[in-house]
Amino acid sequence: MIRRNANHSESQQLSEVALRVQPATFYYVVESNGEQIGAASSSLDTTTSTLVSEEYFVGEYAAAVKPGAPRPSEPTTQRTSVRWQTRLTRGFRLADLSIDISRQSQPFSINAAVEEDTSLYVAGVRRRGGHPPARYTFAPPLFTPSLAPVAFMLSGPPTIGRAQRMSIFNPTTRTVMRPELRIQAESLFTVVDSALQNASGQWETAHRDTVRAWRIDSDQPGLTAWFDAAGRLVAAQFGDLSATRSAFEIAFKNVKATESTRTKRTNSKVK
Repeated sequence: MIRRNANHSESQQLSEVALRVQPATFYYVVESNGEQIGAASSSLDTTTSTLVSEEYFVGEYAAAVKPGAPRPSEPTTQRTSVRWQTRLTRGFRLADLSIDISRQSQPFSINAAVEEDTSLYVAGVRRRGGHPPARYTFAPPLFTPSLAPVAFMLSGPPTIGRAQRMSIFNPTTRTVMRPELRIQAESLFTVVDSALQNASGQWETAHRDTVRAWRIDSDQPGLTAWFDAAGRLVAAQFGDLSATRSAFEIAFKNVKATESTRTKRTNSKVK
């Protein structure tokens, strides 16, 4: 009995992770160089037969400049929305995923499904010059970038130095990576968990709460990310971009007011 309890199989460990998952939705302020450019949300929910993860972003996207093309005098941005839905089994194994990116230039979508536990089939990308269908083999289990920390944090103690290699699907390159996740530090964050409107109609902080978080490093250079004990993102920094957990109103409603002001300024300049 001691041996069975001390040596759980990988499937048993993932099933225990699934039992520890607490359904919750978190909201984030997305900034570039200290200025809010958008908002994001991350939800994880359970049903009788599956677990469903949904990531959503809406905001200003900085359009990439094609090689050899002249750089514009001012950064070119466009309205962008991204929705990423992932379905897992009750044993916390990836079943399928869909990604849809809506924007004026280069919109695309990806649909992928796991086959026979060790193969990921990625359907063709629906866009101009899109990629053909592809199939990748991987060392199971496979996770998305947002679910790998959940499995990592819920499968063991949050001890600094603990490390584990995981297979992760990278949608930007449409490949499966196998980075090592490692807990590097521990800290206490103060996050906004509720908001109220001020006299000018802007949403501001009504209450703050403290959240203990751990910095998990991977093979992604330039990325600094902190996660709570359940593996849910608290704060992240990548280059000049940052995401910070906040209240829904501050994340989503204030950014609409900011975009409206920016549009009025642009229209006045045109006039």
